[in-house]
Amino acid sequence: MFTPNDQMRLARAYVPFQIFSKRLEPMEGLLKGTIFPELYFPYRKHKR
Repeated sequence: MFTPNDQMRLARAYVPFQIFSKRLEPMEGLLKGTIFPELYFPYRKHKR
């Protein structure tokens, strides 16, 4: 049985390359969700 979803891609992952240079302090890393500053990309709120 053919369904429309057979031809669709749901998502693609993008994982940036990580170049290890330094680590964040454990508490700061906990607040930011990562201890690697190269991987920290916070969401920005759009002004309307």
